[in-house]
Amino acid sequence: MQLKYTLFYLLSIPLFGLTPQESLKELVDGNNRYVMDKLLYADHTSDRRLTLKQGQTPFAIVLSCSDSRVIPEIIFDQSTGNLFVVRIAGNVAGPVELESIEFAAKVFGSSMILVLGHESCGAVKAVTKDNIKDIPAIAALIQPAVKKGAKLELAIKDNVRYIVKTLKNNPDLKQLIDAKKLDCIGGYYKIQSGRVELLE
Repeated sequence: MQLKYTLFYLLSIPLFGLTPQESLKELVDGNNRYVMDKLLYADHTSDRRLTLKQGQTPFAIVLSCSDSRVIPEIIFDQSTGNLFVVRIAGNVAGPVELESIEFAAKVFGSSMILVLGHESCGAVKAVTKDNIKDIPAIAALIQPAVKKGAKLELAIKDNVRYIVKTLKNNPDLKQLIDAKKLDCIGGYYKIQSGRVELLE
């Protein structure tokens, strides 16, 4: 029992000041805990909320789909305040999402951006099937990366890679990346296994 409470305490400590590599390791380790059903009881208590009242220092930014099955704080076993999450169907990066990401990187010093696509993404599927009447603005951001008729898993991963490339070429983010203060990587979440596959 003592180990459980020690781990709970450690997980409650804000993870600011991590390098990009350390931030990625924290995400990978958290996902491994999630997959193996060995969660460390991430802190979402009133005490945790009190410690965050004066501000936040999320160590990573996650650009994720709005899909109800894809919840970054749970997938990566992270406490309140550790992740700056931007969620939108298709995990696309339009002007509003991009401003949010820039803000977190510049103001909070988050050192990792993870673009998280997922298995069975409905927004990407709509583009591959050319059935975009319900999501025209989102589809317009997916279409440069995805071909009509493409196999869905490949299309989802291509969309993630395209967004990663776009973010890495953003002047404000590129400045932080070049200074080794920030990195950006893609991931593909498998709903049944819970595993996040990192994409090069």
